[in-house]
Amino acid sequence: MLETEPGEPKVWEEVLALLDKLDSKPASLAEWYGSSVDNLLLQHSLVTDEFSRDRMIAEMHRTLREAAEQQMKRAQGDFSPDPNLSRFPSADVMLQSTQEVATAPLTETNIWTLFKLWEGDHIAEGKSTRTVGDFRQKIQSLVDFVGHEDASRLTSRNIIDWCDNLRHNEGLTGVTVKGKYLAAARAIFTVGKAKQRLKENPTDGVHVRATRAPITRSSGFTDDEAQRILTAALVDPSELGRRTAENKRAIRWGPWLCAFTGARITEMMQLRKSDVVTRGETPYLQITPDAGSVKTGKYRNVPLHPQLIELGFLKMVQSLPDGPLFHKSSDKTTDPLTPARNAGDKIRKWVRDVVGIKDKNIQPNHAWRHRFKTVCRDVGIHPETVDAIVGHEDGRASTRYGEHTVKALKDAVAKLPRYNATSTGPE
Repeated sequence: MLETEPGEPKVWEEVLALLDKLDSKPASLAEWYGSSVDNLLLQHSLVTDEFSRDRMIAEMHRTLREAAEQQMKRAQGDFSPDPNLSRFPSADVMLQSTQEVATAPLTETNIWTLFKLWEGDHIAEGKSTRTVGDFRQKIQSLVDFVGHEDASRLTSRNIIDWCDNLRHNEGLTGVTVKGKYLAAARAIFTVGKAKQRLKENPTDGVHVRATRAPITRSSGFTDDEAQRILTAALVDPSELGRRTAENKRAIRWGPWLCAFTGARITEMMQLRKSDVVTRGETPYLQITPDAGSVKTGKYRNVPLHPQLIELGFLKMVQSLPDGPLFHKSSDKTTDPLTPARNAGDKIRKWVRDVVGIKDKNIQPNHAWRHRFKTVCRDVGIHPETVDAIVGHEDGRASTRYGEHTVKALKDAVAKLPRYNATSTGPE
């Protein structure tokens, strides 16, 4: 019924406002969704660990938000198809998959046995738990395609056919299939062979053509786009509507921080008060995996640009209690990345919907990372120094020797040109 008669927009405004409040209190998600998740697991006779349950809770919250946003569009007269529906598999497929996982004997060559071997090494090396969930989804795709879980029965032809199906029938690009799906399978089966569970690695010799789509523009923001976003970020917080204080801070400071650090948006959104450090006369950000996630798994220090200080960033940080700057503190059972990603996603939507940067050839948050490297080249900052600031690695052994000191990085950051934007409201 809601599909044809969604009701008044105000109803969905209230729902979205409530969801915003939940975003600011991650610990409350379990209270709101925990019983529903538990009933769903019980309904399908599934037993899971605490981490997986927390992920289900986060996904249920995300899905409810997407549904509410879709209903808001309908209430405002837009009955176009829901773009999020395609990300869900059919219920029958999911039920069959979970039943097979629950009943299959976990022999030495069972795909999920090999997955656990890989996962154990991955976690022991201090790498991201996010990759575990991502790889699990990719391997489940392979299991669904071949119809069994015995890795010893897999051949290179099976892997090739799976990759072809992903490209030709499911519409994934060669880049995605090669870099995500095949990479996950190769990692799992490489561990299986190395640990003598498999005699052969079925991904050996398998290659996927990864022709990239034509590039029609820069991946970074233009001067005009950057100016529009940064100027809009400085509006009085009261003009940002019914958002939490944390969300308003994220919109105000997220784009500016990315503009002067080249950091990933989640790295900025997971910053804590303790990650903003002043040593001597140099204030800098400690971007560390301890706060949530860093893709390389390595910390780095990034000095603050003078314009950030003049705009009041340090003053804002000092005014806050200990803990995250852009979302509420989470408890030990909540994935610390979820609220940081949610904060980044709100900035993405704000850039699209409020600032009006609609070009789908750029990513509303990641485009800062591309632009930052372009600006660094323009002002002559050494490539190794740029990589140290943004957290890139070039793969050369020589770059792993020595350190990039805060002093050296400060001198480099000071070369970055200022943006012509003026604050129109309090921090």
